[in-house]
Amino acid sequence: MWLTALFGKAKNISSDLASYEKKLDRLDICNKCPHKKDNFKFLFIKKKGVPQCGICKCALIDKTIWQDEQCPKGKW
Repeated sequence: MWLTALFGKAKNISSDLASYEKKLDRLDICNKCPHKKDNFKFLFIKKKGVPQCGICKCALIDKTIWQDEQCPKGKW
């Protein structure tokens, strides 16, 4: 999380978490998206097996857990 904090994208501690079902629904949509990348890559950081949005560059696992997050393409 230090990386997201560094770039000012860390979630406020008071942000609400999405329900488990909502997270699964969002991940299902992301998994079908042509912009999904299978391996996280940002600057010098690479993580195999960590899916990433090819548009906003967020790790999908992290992005989908926050209630107030949105898909950059408006899919959820």
